Amino acid sequence: MKFLVILICLMVNYLWLKDFDRFNDGWFFRFRCRIEDWAADLVNKTSLGWLAAFVLIYGLPLLSLALILFLTAGSVFGLVTMVVHILILLVAFDRTQPGQLAKNFLEKFRGGDMGACIDFLKQEFHTTSLPDGDDKDGIGRYFSKQLTYRSFEKMFVMFFWYMCTGALGILFSYISYQLRDSHRERQLQKQVDFISLVLQVLEWVPLRLLALTFSLAGNFVQCFENVRNSFWHFSIETSNADLLYGYAGCAASGMVVNSDAEEGEEAVPQDSESMEIQAILGLLERSQAIWLSVLALITIVGL
Repeated sequence: MKFLVILICLMVNYLWLKDFDRFNDGWFFRFRCRIEDWAADLVNKTSLGWLAAFVLIYGLPLLSLALILFLTAGSVFGLVTMVVHILILLVAFDRTQPGQLAKNFLEKFRGGDMGACIDFLKQEFHTTSLPDGDDKDGIGRYFSKQLTYRSFEKMFVMFFWYMCTGALGILFSYISYQLRDSHRERQLQKQVDFISLVLQVLEWVPLRLLALTFSLAGNFVQCFENVRNSFWHFSIETSNADLLYGYAGCAASGMVVNSDAEEGEEAVPQDSESMEIQAILGLLERSQAIWLSVLALITIVGL
């Protein structure tokens, strides 16, 4: 069932609702604020009060989902359970396909409007650590890194944990990423460190599997050597976005990027950053195909 759920979610995500914001993640911010407000006195009284709030933030949605799955188990030949799984996976998936994201950015980037590019990065990635507006190459590299990591956390991490732990694992991963992104202006450093540790654990295996996939889908020698040198490294101080971008850069090095021009049309000259974005996008698409092939094989042999 899991492989079928993934295929259905990918088709829905790509064909039907790729330009429509299906689910508003703002509910989580409101939910977190209410829990933290309720636990505010506990936080002031004990050093582990913040952890109690996190236990509730994780526990209430997970227990609710577990109850729903228990009540719907076997209903209508399992179709109700499948629908629940599809909804959870769609909530966790990215709102915009990587290809559409790259297309929207490249339209602005090739037009030379760096101000529009900066606004696009702010809107899509919700970050403040942006490159200078006059640094065109830096803006292109920044988008490449964010595109790679966003695809990883919204797709490959979800694939891995869904196959390992089902819908509960997907919801746990979704909550973890929302705890990182949906918060008030100030957070306790203990909260930041805890979420960083949880994300490092969640991403450690999928990151290395995707890096090995990059080796198969791109420049094997350079990428595999990079993976081998950093394979066992684990630290909350490590930026997985930088690490993954390094793997993708090695895998995409030397790759020929085809122009978007139709046959018979003159190819439009492209700068190096646009070519890198297209190369990384192609790498991600081939890696997704490899993962789906492996998941199909796992489903067939019944592992």
